[in-house]
Amino acid sequence: MSHTVTLQPFGVSFDCAEGETILSAALRNGISLRYGCKHGNCGSCKAQIAEGEVDQAHASEVALMQFERNQGLALLCAAVPEEDIVIELADDYTEEELSSAPPIGDYKARVVAVEALTHDIMRLELKLQQPDFMRFNAGQFVEINVPGTDAWRAFSMANPPSEPDRVVLMIKLLPGGAVSGYLRERARPGDPLNVRGPYGQFSVAPGVAPIIMVAGGSGMAPILSMLNELAEQRTTRPIRFYFGARALRDLFLTEEIAALGRRLPDFRYVPALSAPEPGDRWDGETGLITEVLQRHSGNLRGSEAYLCGPTPMIDAAVEVLKAKGMFSTRIRFDKFVSTAG
Repeated sequence: MSHTVTLQPFGVSFDCAEGETILSAALRNGISLRYGCKHGNCGSCKAQIAEGEVDQAHASEVALMQFERNQGLALLCAAVPEEDIVIELADDYTEEELSSAPPIGDYKARVVAVEALTHDIMRLELKLQQPDFMRFNAGQFVEINVPGTDAWRAFSMANPPSEPDRVVLMIKLLPGGAVSGYLRERARPGDPLNVRGPYGQFSVAPGVAPIIMVAGGSGMAPILSMLNELAEQRTTRPIRFYFGARALRDLFLTEEIAALGRRLPDFRYVPALSAPEPGDRWDGETGLITEVLQRHSGNLRGSEAYLCGPTPMIDAAVEVLKAKGMFSTRIRFDKFVSTAG
C-alpha cells in the first residue's frame, strides 16, 4: 500500500510505495529534496514531520539524536512512511529548488576501459547503452551494481555534463571492497554494468565569485567534472585548486589538469604531499592540504568553496575557510562515507 507525502508550505505531493523511503520516492518523482550520503549517516536530509508516523529504525543515532526524534525530526533517506505524511520544509527551500534536479533513472552500460591512475585508484569508463544518455550536473554521483551481487556502490562522475553518453569514475581500491575486488580480479572492456542516478546536490553555483576547490585522492573526480564544465562555459572566475596526496606516487592527471588550466584564464593548481617517500623528487608544497590552504589564501569573504574527500579533510578545510572569512553558506562539500568499497 502506498502513502502520500505532502511538502509544505508548497503543497507538493507525491506517492511513496510500501517500504520505500521518502527521499527515494521524492527523487523517483523528480522532486529535489536536500540530501548527502543517502544512507542515514550525514544528516543532510533532516526534516520536520508535521503529520503522520514514519519508521526510521536504520537512521544513525549520531546523525539523528533521540531528542530530535522526539521532536518529530526525521532523516528522509531512512524514513519509511507508515501512513500519509506531511513534511514542513526549512524556510530557505524554494519551489525552484524542488524542481531543479535531473531525473533519476536506471541505465544499462558497458565497460569501455579500466586503468590504474595510481597504485590504489582506478579509472572506470562506461558507455551508456539503454537509455544511451544521462542528464546530470557536474559534481553529481551514480551508483553501480557490482556484477554477480546485490551490492550497489556510489561514485562521483569525473566527466562533464557535455558528455551525457558516458560515465567516468575514479575508484579507490579498498581491502575487501566489492567494487575493488571486481576491478582487481575480473573487470574487462565489454562487461555489462547496471547504473542508476544521477544523485547528489554538489554543484557549482552560478555567479562571479572566486572559487576555492579542495580535494584528496579520488575526490578529484567531481572537481574535474566541474573544472571541465567551467572551462566549456569560458568562465573568467578566479579558481584555485588545492589537491592533497601522501606521496609522489599518489599524484595523478597532472598533465590533464595543466591542459585544463590553459583553458581557464585565472587558474592555479596547488598539489601538496603530506608524507613524501624517500626518493621522491619534489620541490612543491608539503604538509596536509588544509595547512597549505591556510598558508596560501588570504581573506576569502567574497569567495566560495567546493570540497571533496574524507570527512576529516573536509571538516578541517571548513574551519580554515571560515577563519579566512568565508560564509558557511558558500562552502559546499561532498564527504566520502565508506560503504566497504
